[in-house]
Amino acid sequence: MATIVCYDIHGNAVPVAAESITFRPAVYGIYIENNQILLQKQPETGLWYPPGTMLSASETPTQVIRQYFRQLIGLTPAIGSLLFVEDQFFLDEARRAWKLSAMYYGLERPLTTATTLTETDEANQTEWIPLTNLQRDQFQFGYEAVQAGKLQQKL
Repeated sequence: MATIVCYDIHGNAVPVAAESITFRPAVYGIYIENNQILLQKQPETGLWYPPGTMLSASETPTQVIRQYFRQLIGLTPAIGSLLFVEDQFFLDEARRAWKLSAMYYGLERPLTTATTLTETDEANQTEWIPLTNLQRDQFQFGYEAVQAGKLQQKL
């Protein structure tokens, strides 16, 4: 029986039977503005990750990321290019194994609107973080996508 290594929220490797892994695409937004990036903090580990979510069978990545950010910051961002794609193998809190094909899109503020965070629950702590302060070891995931976003904006 083939096994695949999945990682829990703390980065611990856990071998999982290949047939018990569920596939799902996911989409995340790389939203950089004024040398800051909008990130969420995983409450249990205290590590950062780009805002986003898994897709259902009938959703498109751009539709989902627009809706997610509209709920998160109160505006619908302009969708830029696909910056980075990676596969993630992880165990969720219920110990279900997932293979995510994570797509990271560059996002921009529409020209005529201001960006403000809307109230969110504490499980999704969202903050603007200066790009100069970020290091790889501060990320739950998505560091490479952030670097791709910085390259695209020539930062």
